[in-house]
Amino acid sequence: MSAGYFPKREKVGLEDLFKGLVTACHILHYNGIVDAYGHISVRSPDNAATFWMPCNMPPALVSSPTDLVEYNVEDAQPVEKDAKQGYLERYIHSEIYKRFPAINSVVHSHAGDVLPYCVSGVPLKNTIHMAGFLGTNVPVWDAAGHYPSGSKHDLLVRDGTLGASLAAAFKPATSTGFIYSKVRSALPSQLGGATSEPKLEPDHAVVLLQGHGFATVAHGIEEAVYQAIYTKLAAKTQTTAMTILNAHTGYSLEGKVDVEAGGKIKSGHAKVEGGQLKYLNDKESHDAWESNSGTLARPWALWCREVEVSPLYKNECPGGDD
Repeated sequence: MSAGYFPKREKVGLEDLFKGLVTACHILHYNGIVDAYGHISVRSPDNAATFWMPCNMPPALVSSPTDLVEYNVEDAQPVEKDAKQGYLERYIHSEIYKRFPAINSVVHSHAGDVLPYCVSGVPLKNTIHMAGFLGTNVPVWDAAGHYPSGSKHDLLVRDGTLGASLAAAFKPATSTGFIYSKVRSALPSQLGGATSEPKLEPDHAVVLLQGHGFATVAHGIEEAVYQAIYTKLAAKTQTTAMTILNAHTGYSLEGKVDVEAGGKIKSGHAKVEGGQLKYLNDKESHDAWESNSGTLARPWALWCREVEVSPLYKNECPGGDD
């Protein structure tokens, strides 16, 4: 099992896992990845068949172990019969953990900077080195064709059928192939770099949900938080770049003017004048993520401090012994 928290350790106990999960909720809120909605989970280090996530409450207000619920991967049902009410969309997490044994943390978000790429048909492509994990293809999953008979068509992943369909989108039957399986060995073991078979890995780190948001999968909490934050930044960067490009780019018409034909242009063609948006290719995405994946402890330390000094967030989870 990936340590998933505290890079200084090869293993992690539940106390530290809880503290890290609560901190992750706060970091995601601080960075605008979640608001009152959205969630993060982590697979249990003691039992790969269960996972932990907050109960049904705003992530920013999660503060103690009593706010966390343990669920079975098999059916997303709570381990304890008297558990607090959970998030309806916990099936996103359970089905991803079921499909990919090497994945240990999942984030689901409705971040506003990403939503335009969930509704416009414009593909989200990576433009920045900090988001190499996106690869060159970010799939868009649409719930429309996967609702069980008689279920609500509200775009929510409210059952195992929809969850399994979404999970499958992380590993489509294409040759595109995401760099997780290539860069896996580059991760330090304390950040989730334990060796695993390629078939246990997804092809994509991020999948967009049509009209809904996105989900990202990772080998540990820090990695999941990093990917969520930089998915948002990558989307914002692309949108801004396309806006600037559209404003800056002009077109001129070239060709010969036929005076006798009333000034019509013969053999005319439009010439684009201005910039061009450049995306990272496969090699650049792979190498960028390989470089950045070993530095996750640096931003994690900053993010932890930012939420620690904010009066909004409270983390009352006890820390484990070193």
